[in-house]
Amino acid sequence: TYIGDSNLDGEFTTSDLVLVFVAGEYEDSIDGNSTWASGDWNGDGDFTTSDLAFAFQLGGYEQGPRAAVTAIPEPSTFQFIIGVLLCMLWSRRLIDRQHLPFCQGPIEALTS
Repeated sequence: TYIGDSNLDGEFTTSDLVLVFVAGEYEDSIDGNSTWASGDWNGDGDFTTSDLAFAFQLGGYEQGPRAAVTAIPEPSTFQFIIGVLLCMLWSRRLIDRQHLPFCQGPIEALTS
């Protein structure tokens, strides 16, 4: 969604502006009483001119819905899983060799 999308419908439009002004918290005298839905788009707890400027500077007003974003797993997760699987296979191979001496290679058979 865009900064300024108060109703979280995926677009920053006039309906979002109407919604926040109807909430009646624009530059009121109560500190920290605003939320995203009531116009606090910069996270300071109040709906002020800085929230409007912030939202309009980002250029999302009347741009339509944003394109969907597909999450891609981080390579580190994949590498970790592969590493764990390789360690499991390697340790299983060592266990098998300890219990079955005839599975040892030619050099290992000479040294045992």
